[in-house]
Amino acid sequence: MFRKVLCATSLCFSLGSSLGAPLAHAGDAATAEALFREGRTLMEAGNFKAACPKLEESYAQDPATGTLLALGICQERAGLTASAWATFSDAAARAKRDGRADRERAAREHMTALEPKLAHLTIQVDPSLSGVAGFSVKRDGREVGAGAWGASVPIDPGEHVVEATAPGRKPFNTKLSVPAQAVAQTVQIPALELEPATAATEAKPGSTSPESPPGETERTVAPLRLPGLIIGGVGLVTLGVSGIFALRASSLNSESKEDGHCDAQNQCDEIGGAKRDDAKSAATVATVTVLAGTALTALGVTLFLLKPRSEHAQSAHIEALPVFGRDQAGMALQGRF
Repeated sequence: MFRKVLCATSLCFSLGSSLGAPLAHAGDAATAEALFREGRTLMEAGNFKAACPKLEESYAQDPATGTLLALGICQERAGLTASAWATFSDAAARAKRDGRADRERAAREHMTALEPKLAHLTIQVDPSLSGVAGFSVKRDGREVGAGAWGASVPIDPGEHVVEATAPGRKPFNTKLSVPAQAVAQTVQIPALELEPATAATEAKPGSTSPESPPGETERTVAPLRLPGLIIGGVGLVTLGVSGIFALRASSLNSESKEDGHCDAQNQCDEIGGAKRDDAKSAATVATVTVLAGTALTALGVTLFLLKPRSEHAQSAHIEALPVFGRDQAGMALQGRF
């Protein structure tokens, strides 16, 4: 038989187990004993910050009520009032189960002494978030279940972080400093704003499915714009060419009248007749090109504004080729639709 004795303030208790008794846990009893002794030594030296993790791991290896009481004392001395209060509550319950009235009484005395010192935190969640899939609230990296929302719970003094996340929404996080005294603080989690991409999708349901690769909308709109720009540009150039031929026709007609080559009755000599023929040809080209330019410009605008209805439309390819000659003008279109 061996005994472990720990005295702290007015509390003195012993922990015992029989060497021949079978272990009723899956941990390592030797490791638990070594950690307990290290934790006790550190506590006696006043190094509670280092002692508490030792005692906590000792309890994890061998869940003895005495170790739990020692851990509670360590947490209390370290200023972790909420953790100590919860540990003493567990120790009281275990001691009552084991029929150890002395340990139960000691644990409850510590609980009673701690309660007036406890700080409390309440996390309020905007009602609109309760039905959001994937919504999560965490305090110091640990999940805070819906059952704890709106509840005033004890919290250790020090720095804490509260965060809230949900798919497709901007995250929320805040830091708070809890003093070592009985205060009540509240963190209000607002309705999380939608991310820009999510907001656009919800504003236009069905326009682009969530599974669609980024940029798909642009790809379905853009294919006919380039041919539209090309054809519209060719149409504008053709209109410019029409203006040039129109000016040329007017100039040739004026030249035919110079030096009496053509009179008022349009009777012309050989030189005047040649210039009149050239003027008529230029006028014909001007007429043809102005019609072609107008049609091409209109077609280009239409294609630019037109959305394709299928993947087939995305493969549309059009080329517009102007054809000009001395006595003729026209436009050739080739491509696939």
